This record gives sequence, structure tokens and C-alpha cells, in this order.
Amino acid sequence: MLRPICYERVSSIQQVSEGGGLDDQRASIDEYISRKRDLFTAERVYIQDKGVSAFRNDNISPDSHLGQFLEGIRRKQYGKGDALIVMSLDRISRRSSWSEDTIRYIVDSGVEVHDITGNLVLNRDDPNSKLYMEIVQSRSHNESLLKSTRAIAAWDRKIKEAIKEGKVISNRMPLWLLNVDGKYAVNEEKVELIRSCFQMYANGMSTGEIVKHYKPKGVSLQMVTVSNWVRDRRLLGEHERYNGEIYRNVYPVVIDEELFLTANRMMDRVGLEKKKPREDLLLDPDVVKKIFRLFEEGVGTGAIVKQLESGWSTVNVLRVLRDKKVVTGKIIDNLTFERVNQKLSLNGVANRIRKDISIAQDDYITNLFPKILKCGCCDGNIAIHYNHIRTKYVICRTREEKKSCDAKSIQYIRIEKNILETVKNVDFEQLMKTEESNTSPVDALREELSSLRAEETAFIARIEERKKQGKRAGLSLSDGLTEIQDRIIEAENELIGLLDVKEIPKLDFNIEEVLDPLKVELRAKVRKEVRLVLKAIRYRVIGNAIFVHLDYFNDYLTHVLVINNKRGGGDILTEFIIEQRDNVRRYSTDSFGLTYKEGDELPVFSTPDSRPINFIEYVLLRDYIRVLEGEESVPLGWMNHNESFLFQS
Repeated sequence: MLRPICYERVSSIQQVSEGGGLDDQRASIDEYISRKRDLFTAERVYIQDKGVSAFRNDNISPDSHLGQFLEGIRRKQYGKGDALIVMSLDRISRRSSWSEDTIRYIVDSGVEVHDITGNLVLNRDDPNSKLYMEIVQSRSHNESLLKSTRAIAAWDRKIKEAIKEGKVISNRMPLWLLNVDGKYAVNEEKVELIRSCFQMYANGMSTGEIVKHYKPKGVSLQMVTVSNWVRDRRLLGEHERYNGEIYRNVYPVVIDEELFLTANRMMDRVGLEKKKPREDLLLDPDVVKKIFRLFEEGVGTGAIVKQLESGWSTVNVLRVLRDKKVVTGKIIDNLTFERVNQKLSLNGVANRIRKDISIAQDDYITNLFPKILKCGCCDGNIAIHYNHIRTKYVICRTREEKKSCDAKSIQYIRIEKNILETVKNVDFEQLMKTEESNTSPVDALREELSSLRAEETAFIARIEERKKQGKRAGLSLSDGLTEIQDRIIEAENELIGLLDVKEIPKLDFNIEEVLDPLKVELRAKVRKEVRLVLKAIRYRVIGNAIFVHLDYFNDYLTHVLVINNKRGGGDILTEFIIEQRDNVRRYSTDSFGLTYKEGDELPVFSTPDSRPINFIEYVLLRDYIRVLEGEESVPLGWMNHNESFLFQS
């Protein structure tokens, strides 16, 4: 005999308050069990969901009673020997696809499903169960879809009328707006807060720093809130519909458009600096499925990263596990998604602490060069640590975590001051000048983007036309559209990079003030300006010196600072410049220069104004070339061979 599990659901609060829907279902289920008492045991289990819809699968969320029943199936609390009894299959789900359906999961577990209205029993041993279920569910799904379509059409009419008459669209409005006599009014206090956040973000402060800035003032913010504000185009007066259609001048404009674009460009750049952009995370369904499978098997996010191709991080694995698009894109079924996210919430993954953050617990900006400061030995990321007397050290994370790099740690203060003093004295306007050209790369990219978007529009129009004719889009059209959209993303990212690089940094700061870690806003501003021109900073310890490699965005110039790393050191011993144009490399110090063209037997040595050659500069440059280029380097061989000749007493 089967244990009866009785499920009752109504989708509206009105049905709950009136009680009729639930009472009718209970009466029908009890009558059904009594009529078939020879099939069921006397023990009955009742499951009830009030005011939740099955059309969007709300009824299988972890908070719902049906969702808890499904979790019980996963834990083997329910299975063969149980029967789920419902008034109709649409009480469980109105989704039309068997492949993504909750019901298949229930039936596959061994639980029988009894549909009273349809006089239908679904059993995993019955080959006709799938066909019966799809017919009944398709009818229910179409009914819900029709209701949804009518509601959307009514809402569209309401929006257009409200915009035309200048009225409030809905009482669910942005938090910076008020409803005054059916018209939008601005909440000045909230708007002032949002404008301030925009200004701080545009000045280089991160969302975390902004949150901490306001905490002592009694203003409670979250980083995701600030991020959402930066992206929220409603601040510009725009309203976006469910289908992506944009209505302008719907809301009062409260943010200057130039400030909005500046903040968004900065957020775009931050996104590009991540190991894997958000839009790339779901491109490979097999990888997404692998991530979910491993997580359900109990593998931690760090261990999952090790089983994926290079470019993945624990943060991006968590993004995939949290992204609802895996369900809407039919990569992962909703039940698995809800189960995984419930586990994530229970594990408290949001409370994890990362070692490479740039703010310490006391609101100090500890690292002025996040993301761009790298280990010069393995090109790995770095961590900032303190010893027992609070001296700050830079440590290679590859060495610390994987034990596969032998880079030595260095005192952070020894590089920060010297880097700032160096970049402050660089003529960036001259440095960032490009070669003479009749065509600006920015203009060329803009022209290409314009052409690509026109092609994209044409492809979309052709696909829509074929759909109206009841025809398939075809692989050629779909692939063509995908290729164009991929190139649009690439071109947009290139344009963001070019626009950022063209901005001349304003490094008119006082060094001593910037070195004070408590000057959060000033240090954030300097951090932003430095990152406009420095693509990467790499450090390497050679002997008793720290070699700091400054790579600029012009792609041909490298500045190398050589810092004394002995006890009590920290001063610059010397510095030199490495220029690489095509196949010609030039090393320049204050006292001599060395130029080598690839393929030549010997480099060309030169001294400016016949001044004496500095022996320390010579030895340090030679050691640097040896480490970077190896013993087979032609310039190194020349320097070894001619040292005694150049410095004979």
C-alpha cells in the first residue's frame, strides 16, 4: 500500500482569504483516498502552499512546502511506496517541458503522482506516463501563458498612457522618487546620497570604500546597492520594459549624464580586469553543468576552479552558481538551482574574506596598486600581509598557496613611495602621444561599431521576419548574428580601453599626504590616476635589490626602478628605461645606453656627453638582463665581455 501525501495550492491571496480553493481541494483529495482505500495506508501527510504561482515555479522554491518536499525526495525521505495526490497536475507545475519539469523528478524518484481531475496516475514503470503528463501540462501552461500575455498588454497600455500624461506608472518606484498627487517628485536626501556615491566612484573609490565611508555617519549601504545605482539608467530618466524596449523621459533626471558615463566606464574597466567577464561565464553549458555537478558532490569552489580551464576564479564560480540565467537558458533545471542556492546560503559564502582586498578592517587603503601589482617571477597575484610589528609585506599568492614560485617577499612601503615619486615626474602628455596618423583608432572603432550595429539590426530583422512566416531562423542567420554580436563586445571593450588611456592623469598630489593610509579619499583618487597609465607593476628581488618593472599603456616603454633592499634601505639605487619597438630593444640609464636589433651579432653601446659610466648602473642592468633574458642573451654576453675594458683602472 502507498502512503498518501496530499498537496494543495492556491496562487492568489484572495483565494487564501476566501478559503474556498483550499477547502475544495482538501475535500476532493479526502474523498479520493476514501474511495480508493485499498491503495493507501491510513497515515496521511498534508502539504499546503498559499498564494504561490506554479507558472514561474515559485511553488518549488526552498521556502515553499512543495520545495521542502522535493528536498525530502533528494534526501531519500520520500520515494517508492509514497503517492503524491493532487487535485490537478497544474497544482504542481504549469511548465510545458518534461525535460525541465518538477513532476519528472518526483516520478523518477519512485513516488506515484495521482491527478484526481484527470483521473490519471503517473508511475515511472508506465511508459505512457510521460505522454499523459505533457498533454495535460501543455494545456495548463497555455492557459497561464494567455493570462500572462493579456496582463503584459494591459501593462503596456498603462505605461504609455502614464508617460503621455506625466503620471506615476506604479507605486513600486525607485527609492529616490516620491508619489505626490500622482506625479513623480524627487527625494532630495536620497538623490544627494546617490550623487555623492557617483562622485566618489568616479574619483576612484571602490564600492566597498564608499560603504565604509558612510558607515560612521549612520548611513547603511551595501556594495551591491552602490553598484546597482551606478548601472541604473532610471537615474537618467529611462524606463526599460520586459522586452528591452526603452522609454525616455519617464522619470526626473537626477544624475548628470557625463558623470553617469564616467562612472560606468570605470565599472566596465573593473569588469575587464577580472579573470573572466560576467558575460563569458555561461557561454559553455558543459562547463556550467560541471560546476553545478561538482558543487552538489561536495567539492569546494576553490577545488572546482582547479578542475576548470585557466581563467576561472572562485568568485566567478560563485557567480555561475548564483546566476538565474542558468535556468532561463535551460542549462540547469530550476530544482537543482534552488537546491544549490539554498546550500550556498546555509554555508554563508557571502561572508568569505579575500586576501587581496585593498582595504583593511580599519578603513585603511593598504594597497594603492590592486590588480596591477604582480609577482615578477610568475606573473601571479599578490597578497598584503602584516608581521608581528605591523610591517606590511607583499607576498606572491602562487608561492603562498601553491608553493610553485620562489619569489621573495618585500616590504610594501619600499615600493609605494618610489613608484609614486617616479610616476609623478613623468610627462604623461608627451608619453601618451601616438605616432602620427591620419586615422584615430578611437574614430576607426566608432565607425566599425556603427557598421556592426547596422548589420546586427539587419540580421535581427531578417530572423524576426522568418519567425512571422513560421520559418526557422536557420544556422547561417543565427551564427552570423552571434559573430557580429561577439565582435561588437570586443570593439566596445577596445574602445573603453582607448578612451581610458587617452585621459591624462592629474598627479598633482603631496607625496607625504598620499602615504598616510588614513587619507582614504585622496589615496583612492591617486589609485585611479595611476591606473590610467600603468598597465602592470611587477617586482622581483635580485641580490640585495628590488627591481620594480613599470609597464605603461603605450606598449613600448618600460620603466625599471632598482631599490635598495638591505636592512635600513628603501632608497632608489638607480633606474633605467627599456624601449621595445618592433625588433629593436634599447636599454637606457643615466650614464649609458645599449641598443640591440634582433639578428645582429653585437649591440650598439653609447654614452651621453662622454660622461663617466656608472659601474653600479652597469652591474645592476647586467644582472637584470641575465634574469629576464637568460645567459644566451646577446646584450648580456657583450656586457660580460667588455666589463674589464670599460672599467679598467
